[in-house]
This record gives sequence, structure tokens and C-alpha cells, in this order.
Amino acid sequence: MSDTLTHPLVRAYLASVDTQAAVLSDDRRRDLLADLREHIESVLPQGADDAAVQQALDQLGTPREIAAAAIAEEPGVDPLQPQSSARTTLTLGMMVLAAPFFEVLGVGLVVAVLAAVRIWRSPAWTRRDKRLGILCAFSPLLVIPAAAALFVLAGGLGPEELIGILLIAMVIPLAGAIRLGRSAARLRPHAA
Repeated sequence: MSDTLTHPLVRAYLASVDTQAAVLSDDRRRDLLADLREHIESVLPQGADDAAVQQALDQLGTPREIAAAAIAEEPGVDPLQPQSSARTTLTLGMMVLAAPFFEVLGVGLVVAVLAAVRIWRSPAWTRRDKRLGILCAFSPLLVIPAAAALFVLAGGLGPEELIGILLIAMVIPLAGAIRLGRSAARLRPHAA
């Protein structure tokens, strides 16, 4: 790898293309980035200054344009699109808050289903992120009974244990919500 590819402008450019092309398969995205690296190495001399690097990158097009062209070549793949932070917050809040309500017959399940539908229909996440979010939203269905069984085996199930179970059940949806929130936030600065 040449020092051209380690230049901060090149690294930032390639990282941005990678983010913008997140909806592509891993293999297709790797191929796209490899082609870009090869092209950049061929047009930039060793030790190029910032102006030369920026000019070469400008001639390639913006990361959004590069990713959009690659996405357009893939049948059935739609580009990621930002959504409002309020919509994202509502969806992720539903995902996390469903956990404590799984104890109330049906309420938590309904909230988790609504969160899952909102996650799946959102254009802000890749299919992989969507699957992760839906698994996290429904994780209390397994976590609550498993944690309750452990507490019963350990000596009893009182009010403190029930609160502990609810807190434990919220950990996975919370971690998933943080991950999805970060993914959605990465798109917002590019939405101009």
C-alpha cells in the first residue's frame, strides 16, 4: 500500500464511500473500494500534496455520487436515505420501551411489533441493521423467561428480582437502539 492511500483526505474519502455504499453487499462494496484505491494510486504520485490529492478526488466525484452509481448498477438495492431524528428517536424508543411491558400481557409485544415494522420500513438502515434491530426488539421474549428461571433457581422471585429482570431485558434492545441510532445519524450530515 502506498503512502497515497494513507493520506488523510484519501482515507476520509474512502470511508465516506464505504458509508454511503452500505446497502451494497460486502463483496460488492469491497470491490468498489478496491477499484477506487487502484485508481487513486494510479493517478496520484507518491508524496502528493493536499491540493493534488483533493483535485484527484474531486475528479472522481463525491462519495455520494460514487456510491449512488454503484447502487444504481445493483438490481433491487435502494440507497440509504436519512430520516428525521424525531422519527428515529420514536422508533428506537419504542424498541427499548417494549421490554418492560412484555410483563403486561400483549402490551410489550404490540409495541415491539410496531417498532419492528417501523425499523423494517425505514430507508435509513441496511437490511443487516434492520434484522439486528428486530432481533433486539423481540429479545425480551427470551430474556425475561430465562432470567426469571435463573432467579427462581437461585432462591426466589421477589419484587427486587422482577425489577432486575426488567432491567436485564432492556439491555439488548438498548444496545441495538444505540447501534441503529449511530447508523441513522451518520446519514444526516450528508442530507443536504
